[in-house]
Amino acid sequence: MSKRDKADARALVYGGVPRARLMPPEVAMRRKESARRRSLIALTALVAAVTVAGVVASFLNAAAAEQRLAAERLLTEQLLAQQLEFTEVTQVRSDLQIIADLRTQLGTVDVLWLDALAPYFRPLGSGALVDGLTVISDAPAQPALGISGPLRQARVATISMTIVTPEEPTPWLWFRAWEQLPTFADASIDRITLIDAGYETVVMINLNAEALSGRFSPDAATDGESEESTGGTDAGTGTGTGTETGTETEEGDQ
Repeated sequence: MSKRDKADARALVYGGVPRARLMPPEVAMRRKESARRRSLIALTALVAAVTVAGVVASFLNAAAAEQRLAAERLLTEQLLAQQLEFTEVTQVRSDLQIIADLRTQLGTVDVLWLDALAPYFRPLGSGALVDGLTVISDAPAQPALGISGPLRQARVATISMTIVTPEEPTPWLWFRAWEQLPTFADASIDRITLIDAGYETVVMINLNAEALSGRFSPDAATDGESEESTGGTDAGTGTGTGTETGTETEEGDQ
């Protein structure tokens, strides 16, 4: 040991930590337990305060929601009362909308058959007689007819005509005239048969979308202005036809 260490060992130290603990350990433990108990009490009080605040906030929110619900119910009752005053107007508007929808749907397949068929009768000549006529066309809410076969055009209607001529027919001349019509898609000869009255020719004609009347389209000037014509055709064919969209009809000509 050096001289300095010996001098420090002999020196008197003030304020040092006592080496002996005279207080019983139970007192120290009691103080710790008291501090812990106070902490738990404070935490419990904080939790209780938060819980009470949440309950109060929920109650106030529920009360405000009930008030809003009552106001909305009152407004609904007022609107229903006002609506009852205009029940007839609402019904009329609903009926008009249904009619407009139906007209739009029918307008996609509507064909004025007398106007559509008349140009196809003229090239037959005065001696020809249409002995039978069958029409198949697109119908509302039904699949479209589509293309009838290879090298055929899109169609909206198919016309099958039985033509009786006193002399040998010349269908190529008919086809040349039909090809000039805007509604013509294509045509074919199903058969030519020799009968007592002459020759019977069965021709199938397909019409394109130009045959649609378009009278129910939104671009029409006045709704319901034009009506479908009725009666017989001219040009010496003596044909009387009455057809409806989506149906097949066959009538004999006098």
